[in-house]
Amino acid sequence: MKNYNVLLYYCYSQIEDPEKYREEHHLFCLENNIRGRIIIASEGLNGTVSGLKEDCEKYMAYVKNDPRFEKLEFKVEEYDKHGFEKLHVRVKSEIVRSGFSYIDPTKKTGKYLEPDEFKSIKDDEDVVILDCRSDYEHKLGKFKNAVTLDINNFRDIPDHIEELKEKYKGKKILTYCTGGIKCEKASAIYWIKGLIMFINFMEE
Repeated sequence: MKNYNVLLYYCYSQIEDPEKYREEHHLFCLENNIRGRIIIASEGLNGTVSGLKEDCEKYMAYVKNDPRFEKLEFKVEEYDKHGFEKLHVRVKSEIVRSGFSYIDPTKKTGKYLEPDEFKSIKDDEDVVILDCRSDYEHKLGKFKNAVTLDINNFRDIPDHIEELKEKYKGKKILTYCTGGIKCEKASAIYWIKGLIMFINFMEE
Protein backbone atom coordinates (compact mmCIF):
# COMPACT_ATOMS: atom_id res chain seq x y z
CA MET A 1 0.00 0.00 0.00
CA LYS A 2 1.28 3.46 -0.94
CA ASN A 3 0.98 5.79 2.04
CA TYR A 4 2.19 9.02 0.42
CA ASN A 5 0.78 11.43 -2.14
CA VAL A 6 2.43 13.78 -4.59
CA LEU A 7 0.35 16.89 -5.33
CA LEU A 8 0.67 19.10 -8.40
CA TYR A 9 -1.26 22.35 -8.68
CA TYR A 10 -1.35 25.94 -9.78
CA CYS A 11 -3.80 28.80 -9.45
CA TYR A 12 -3.88 32.31 -10.87
CA SER A 13 -5.26 34.53 -8.12
CA GLN A 14 -4.13 37.87 -6.76
CA ILE A 15 -1.97 37.77 -3.61
CA GLU A 16 -1.51 41.27 -2.20
CA ASP A 17 1.43 40.46 0.08
CA PRO A 18 3.37 37.47 -1.33
CA GLU A 19 6.13 37.70 1.29
CA LYS A 20 3.66 37.53 4.18
CA TYR A 21 1.80 34.64 2.59
CA ARG A 22 5.08 32.85 1.93
CA GLU A 23 5.89 32.91 5.65
CA GLU A 24 2.45 31.57 6.58
CA HIS A 25 2.47 28.92 3.87
CA HIS A 26 6.01 27.79 4.71
CA LEU A 27 5.17 27.41 8.38
CA PHE A 28 2.10 25.29 7.62
CA CYS A 29 4.17 22.98 5.44
CA LEU A 30 6.83 22.59 8.12
CA GLU A 31 4.25 21.81 10.80
CA ASN A 32 2.62 19.15 8.60
CA ASN A 33 5.76 17.59 7.11
CA ILE A 34 5.00 18.74 3.57
CA ARG A 35 8.01 18.87 1.26
CA GLY A 36 8.50 20.10 -2.28
CA ARG A 37 8.78 23.24 -4.37
CA ILE A 38 6.25 26.05 -4.12
CA ILE A 39 6.30 29.36 -5.97
CA ILE A 40 4.30 32.30 -4.66
CA ALA A 41 3.83 35.46 -6.70
CA SER A 42 1.43 38.35 -6.74
CA GLU A 43 -0.37 36.49 -9.57
CA GLY A 44 -0.88 33.21 -7.68
CA LEU A 45 0.52 29.81 -6.63
CA ASN A 46 2.37 26.99 -8.37
CA GLY A 47 3.62 23.91 -6.56
CA THR A 48 4.57 20.25 -6.49
CA VAL A 49 4.68 18.76 -2.99
CA SER A 50 4.59 15.41 -1.22
CA GLY A 51 3.62 14.02 2.17
CA LEU A 52 1.74 11.30 3.97
CA LYS A 53 -1.80 11.00 2.65
CA GLU A 54 -3.33 12.44 5.81
CA ASP A 55 -0.88 15.35 5.76
CA CYS A 56 -1.64 16.02 2.10
CA GLU A 57 -5.35 16.06 2.91
CA LYS A 58 -4.67 18.74 5.53
CA TYR A 59 -2.58 20.69 3.05
CA MET A 60 -5.23 20.59 0.32
CA ALA A 61 -7.89 21.71 2.80
CA TYR A 62 -5.62 24.52 4.02
CA VAL A 63 -5.10 25.84 0.49
CA LYS A 64 -8.69 25.49 -0.73
CA ASN A 65 -10.19 26.99 2.43
CA ASP A 66 -8.55 30.25 1.37
CA PRO A 67 -11.16 32.07 -0.81
CA ARG A 68 -8.39 33.09 -3.21
CA PHE A 69 -7.73 29.46 -4.11
CA GLU A 70 -11.10 27.79 -3.68
CA LYS A 71 -11.26 26.91 -7.40
CA LEU A 72 -7.79 25.35 -7.42
CA GLU A 73 -7.67 21.74 -8.61
CA PHE A 74 -5.04 19.35 -7.28
CA LYS A 75 -3.61 16.51 -9.33
CA VAL A 76 -2.98 13.70 -6.85
CA GLU A 77 -0.64 10.74 -7.36
CA GLU A 78 0.00 7.91 -4.90
CA TYR A 79 3.62 7.28 -3.92
CA ASP A 80 5.51 4.94 -1.63
CA LYS A 81 7.65 7.65 0.02
CA HIS A 82 8.23 11.37 0.09
CA GLY A 83 8.79 12.63 -3.43
CA PHE A 84 11.07 15.40 -2.15
CA GLU A 85 13.86 15.58 0.39
CA LYS A 86 13.44 19.26 1.22
CA LEU A 87 10.94 22.10 1.25
CA HIS A 88 11.39 25.25 -0.80
CA VAL A 89 8.79 28.02 -0.70
CA ARG A 90 9.93 31.00 -2.74
CA VAL A 91 8.51 34.35 -3.85
CA LYS A 92 9.03 35.13 -7.53
CA SER A 93 7.69 37.65 -10.02
CA GLU A 94 5.61 34.99 -11.85
CA ILE A 95 4.40 31.47 -11.08
CA VAL A 96 5.65 30.39 -14.51
CA ARG A 97 8.36 32.42 -16.20
CA SER A 98 6.87 34.02 -19.28
CA GLY A 99 8.25 37.50 -19.75
CA PHE A 100 4.72 38.94 -19.95
CA SER A 101 3.82 39.34 -16.32
CA TYR A 102 1.48 42.22 -17.26
CA ILE A 103 -1.12 39.65 -18.36
CA ASP A 104 -3.70 38.67 -15.75
CA PRO A 105 -5.44 35.39 -16.74
CA THR A 106 -8.13 36.04 -14.12
CA LYS A 107 -9.30 38.99 -16.24
CA LYS A 108 -8.68 37.82 -19.80
CA THR A 109 -7.95 34.35 -21.15
CA GLY A 110 -9.35 31.87 -23.64
CA LYS A 111 -12.43 29.74 -23.23
CA TYR A 112 -12.00 26.61 -21.10
CA LEU A 113 -12.91 23.29 -22.68
CA GLU A 114 -13.79 19.96 -21.13
CA PRO A 115 -12.09 16.92 -22.71
CA ASP A 116 -15.26 15.85 -24.55
CA GLU A 117 -15.63 19.36 -26.01
CA PHE A 118 -12.03 19.28 -27.18
CA LYS A 119 -12.47 15.89 -28.82
CA SER A 120 -15.67 16.91 -30.57
CA ILE A 121 -14.06 19.79 -32.50
CA LYS A 122 -10.33 19.01 -32.71
CA ASP A 123 -10.61 17.51 -36.22
CA ASP A 124 -12.82 20.23 -37.72
CA GLU A 125 -11.42 21.93 -40.83
CA ASP A 126 -11.50 25.39 -39.26
CA VAL A 127 -9.65 24.29 -36.11
CA VAL A 128 -5.91 24.47 -35.38
CA ILE A 129 -4.38 22.66 -32.40
CA LEU A 130 -1.49 24.68 -30.97
CA ASP A 131 1.13 23.15 -28.69
CA CYS A 132 2.36 25.85 -26.29
CA ARG A 133 5.30 23.85 -24.97
CA SER A 134 9.02 24.02 -25.71
CA ASP A 135 10.93 21.97 -28.30
CA TYR A 136 12.06 19.53 -25.62
CA GLU A 137 8.52 18.91 -24.41
CA HIS A 138 6.69 18.50 -27.70
CA LYS A 139 9.39 16.18 -29.06
CA LEU A 140 8.45 13.76 -26.28
CA GLY A 141 4.88 13.59 -27.57
CA LYS A 142 2.07 15.72 -28.94
CA PHE A 143 -1.45 15.61 -30.35
CA LYS A 144 -1.80 14.42 -33.94
CA ASN A 145 -1.45 17.32 -36.41
CA ALA A 146 -0.63 19.79 -33.62
CA VAL A 147 1.21 22.95 -34.62
CA THR A 148 4.47 23.25 -32.68
CA LEU A 149 6.67 26.28 -32.17
CA ASP A 150 10.46 26.33 -32.38
CA ILE A 151 11.04 27.68 -28.87
CA ASN A 152 13.42 26.79 -26.06
CA ASN A 153 11.38 28.53 -23.37
CA PHE A 154 7.79 29.56 -22.82
CA ARG A 155 8.88 33.21 -22.73
CA ASP A 156 9.70 32.97 -26.47
CA ILE A 157 6.03 32.53 -27.47
CA PRO A 158 5.28 36.25 -28.08
CA ASP A 159 7.87 36.23 -30.90
CA HIS A 160 5.53 34.00 -32.93
CA ILE A 161 2.31 35.99 -32.57
CA GLU A 162 2.40 37.80 -35.91
CA GLU A 163 3.34 34.60 -37.73
CA LEU A 164 0.37 32.77 -36.20
CA LYS A 165 -2.03 35.64 -36.88
CA GLU A 166 -1.15 35.65 -40.55
CA LYS A 167 -1.06 31.90 -41.09
CA TYR A 168 -4.23 30.98 -39.18
CA LYS A 169 -6.41 34.02 -39.69
CA GLY A 170 -10.06 33.12 -39.21
CA LYS A 171 -9.31 29.77 -37.58
CA LYS A 172 -10.34 28.53 -34.15
CA ILE A 173 -7.25 27.82 -32.06
CA LEU A 174 -7.17 25.07 -29.45
CA THR A 175 -4.17 25.33 -27.17
CA TYR A 176 -2.70 22.77 -24.82
CA CYS A 177 0.32 22.43 -22.57
CA THR A 178 1.38 20.09 -19.78
CA GLY A 179 -1.02 21.23 -17.11
CA GLY A 180 -2.71 24.44 -18.22
CA ILE A 181 -0.54 27.03 -16.49
CA LYS A 182 1.13 28.16 -19.72
CA CYS A 183 -2.02 28.03 -21.84
CA GLU A 184 -3.86 30.46 -19.60
CA LYS A 185 -1.29 33.14 -20.32
CA ALA A 186 -0.68 32.12 -23.93
CA SER A 187 -4.35 32.38 -24.85
CA ALA A 188 -4.53 35.77 -23.17
CA ILE A 189 -1.59 37.21 -25.07
CA TYR A 190 -2.87 35.90 -28.40
CA TRP A 191 -6.25 37.46 -27.60
CA ILE A 192 -4.69 40.81 -26.74
CA LYS A 193 -2.54 40.75 -29.87
CA GLY A 194 -5.63 40.25 -32.05
CA LEU A 195 -5.79 36.62 -33.10
CA ILE A 196 -9.28 36.21 -34.60
CA MET A 197 -10.63 33.49 -32.32
CA PHE A 198 -9.04 31.61 -29.47
CA ILE A 199 -10.38 28.64 -27.55
CA ASN A 200 -8.36 27.76 -24.53
CA PHE A 201 -6.72 24.62 -23.32
CA MET A 202 -7.44 21.03 -22.57
CA GLU A 203 -5.00 19.49 -20.10
CA GLU A 204 -3.03 16.50 -21.30
